[in-house]
This record gives sequence, C-alpha cells and structure tokens, in this order.
Amino acid sequence: MLHNPTDINALSRFYLDAGVDETIGDDPVNRFNLPSQKSATTPNNASAMRPADQAQNKKTEAIKSSAVTSLAEGIREAETIAKSCKTVDELRRALETFEYCSLKKLASHTVFAEGNAQSSLMIVDRQPSGDEDRSGRPFSGLAGELLEKMLAAIEIDRSDVYLASAIPWRPPGERVLTDEERALCLPFALRHIALVQPDFILACGEAAGYLLNQKSGVNKLRGIWRDLQIGSVRTKMLPIFHPTFLIDQPALKKYAWSDLLSLKSAMKEEQ
Repeated sequence: MLHNPTDINALSRFYLDAGVDETIGDDPVNRFNLPSQKSATTPNNASAMRPADQAQNKKTEAIKSSAVTSLAEGIREAETIAKSCKTVDELRRALETFEYCSLKKLASHTVFAEGNAQSSLMIVDRQPSGDEDRSGRPFSGLAGELLEKMLAAIEIDRSDVYLASAIPWRPPGERVLTDEERALCLPFALRHIALVQPDFILACGEAAGYLLNQKSGVNKLRGIWRDLQIGSVRTKMLPIFHPTFLIDQPALKKYAWSDLLSLKSAMKEEQ
C-alpha cells in the first residue's frame, strides 16, 4: 500500500492523465453477476439511467435542437437581408456585417467583387483561395493571371467584365464547404446576380453547381448553356473549368478553349 503522500499524489495524477475522474466505491464488484445491461440502459426505462446520464442526454438534445433552430434562423435572415438590398453596395455592406456564417470568423477578408458592374458578362468564382483571402479580390494569384490570358484569347480585357465570388469567405484550410455554409451564402450570391443583371455568366468550377443548386460536378456541367432564373431576372450561364484546375490539368485547356469560343459567339450574337 501507498503511505507516502508524494506517492499518493503521483498515483492520483496518473489516474487523472489516464482519464479516471470518478470514484465508484470501496467494495469490490462481481462483473459476472451484474443486472441485465439491456434493462439498465434501454431507452424505454429512463428511470434506470443515472441522473448524470439523463442530464447529459437532455443537454445533447438541447444542443442539437439549438443548432437546427440557429441554422434555420440564419438562412431566413440571409434571405431577408439579401432581398432587402437594392444596390450592389448595400449587398456588400450586408455581407460584411452578416454574422450567422462561421466562415467569416476565420477569414482575413470578405471577397465580394470587382470590375465593371455594367458589363454584360459576369464571371463567378468559387470559394476564395488563400491568395484571394489575403487580397480580398476574386481571381487572385496564378488563377487570376490565367483567367486574364483566357479572356485575352477571345479579345476581352479583365477590367471590362464583372468578377464576383459565389462564397465570400475562405473555408479554413480550403476544405470543402458544408451544406450549411452553402445554404447561408447562396441567398447573397443569387441576389448579387439579380442586382447586376448580366446577359451572360461564366461560372467557374464549383460555382456552377452551386448557383444551379445541383450536386453535379463541373465535369458534367461544363460546356452546356443553362438558363438561370432569379425572380424576374433571367440570364444565360456557361459552366467552365476553374483556372486553378486548368493549372493542375493543362491537358484539359482544350475544353476550356472550346467553352470560351462558345461564349465569344454568344456575346457576338447578342450585340
């Protein structure tokens, strides 16, 4: 037995480090002669549960209920705020003060838009990358440089078009967006398009499926014109591979070139 207080303290710390934080009793327990586990833990016999377990279950259910309510309230708030914005500047300010999306808390900047809002062409980016989070501009870094070259190939200058980000905040570690994050940001993205009213949208990468509210990847969507209806505003949208993807997969640039020619032809016919 341990009689030295130092030894007892050392043993206590060992138990705590091992996760032992509760004392049961001094009497030994015959584990081979315990009451039926089923009768002790069955959901239909709540009185058999320890008060601490019942309290923990209630707490867990409360947290789940609170999370669902919070998300539903957040989406309703996003829709209400977005619809109330009458100008692009109002929408930008609304996003910068929107607190329901957790992405904002870890982002360096709110990536909104830049360029000519009166242009007939709106190019929509996916969620911000590290470059875009640092600069606060859509299509920054190498992706932006490639986009400029792609546009120049069909005689369009970057400064003549309107560039916007579908998601205003960078996910930590550039992870995949959750359904909740997508749902909270979508009302702002759709309202943005409705306010700008472009004749054509070039949707890059995941932005295409996001705006269409579809799970389909850009591999299935690219190259096919879609009608995007937002309230009374109707525009034509062409999904295309994202410039970042094309940097990693240069062999697919031929498909992007085909899509750019389709865009050029459509814009020429509209003139």
